[in-house]
Amino acid sequence: MNKRREIVFIYDVRDSNPNGDPDDQNRPRMDEDDYNVVTDLRLKRTIRDYWLTKESEGNQVLVRRKVVEKDGTVMSMKQLIKDALAIDKVEGDTREKIRKGLPEKFVDVRAFGVVGTVEGANVALTGPVQFSIGRSMNKPTIKSYSISSTIASEEGKGQGSLGEFHTIDYSLIKFHGIACEYNAKETNFTEDDLKYVYEGMWNGTKRLNTRSKVNHVPRLLLAVVSKEREFQIGDIDKGLILENEEGIKTPDQAIVNISGLLQRLNQFKNSIDSIELKEDGTLTFTDGSKTSQKIEDFLGGFNIIHI
Repeated sequence: MNKRREIVFIYDVRDSNPNGDPDDQNRPRMDEDDYNVVTDLRLKRTIRDYWLTKESEGNQVLVRRKVVEKDGTVMSMKQLIKDALAIDKVEGDTREKIRKGLPEKFVDVRAFGVVGTVEGANVALTGPVQFSIGRSMNKPTIKSYSISSTIASEEGKGQGSLGEFHTIDYSLIKFHGIACEYNAKETNFTEDDLKYVYEGMWNGTKRLNTRSKVNHVPRLLLAVVSKEREFQIGDIDKGLILENEEGIKTPDQAIVNISGLLQRLNQFKNSIDSIELKEDGTLTFTDGSKTSQKIEDFLGGFNIIHI
């Protein structure tokens, strides 16, 4: 991949917990201004979980929860790397073997990088695809429910367990990301790999179907492709602002003002190669003078590539 991307990804969540905080009884993460927060690690896990269902030669996933059969413990990163590359003992070329071998085999290493230590052979690869913290565009309400189980929580106990389950009513979440061409060279990250990241973002979000992760739906994936190396507009996500934050319960109620985004895109139009785009046609967009349920209707004059 030799052209930088600036990415905006918007999805919504209804009656679900997009990213629980283990230090707060697994309640949905919220910032000091009552916006819903989702970590970049949660989004990467969504992508990896999707990739795990489609593994193939050269497109395997390194970072996963793998249990040691002998004792039931979770395998460490050191052991995952040693098993993946058949490393029995550390030798003089072990570090280079890891640096080359992991990106060749694992798509998540090519995309996101990895930090690994194998008994002195320390390796740190910075992946080209990185995301900032995601935040809701509206202020959702947390709802808590008491739950019980009819199955005993431990051997010998005759009754189930009690607990609490936390959700948000509706959250329209926006992520900003960068795919950097220089880091792509370090991990041999390709254009096909980038398409696979997009696929994991979109389809992986739709596949979140555990009790705490149901009702996740992708709404918009937009990537600005730079014509010039090192060029970057910066903060393009801030150009999409929800006009009606209060009381939104469904995506068709959302009105997203994109005048700031359009101003930045037109300002740097000569440095933009194309705009990669996928949308579901549910959100309403406005530039202040007209509205449409397709952001593409505002992008005349740009080379649109549907992904």
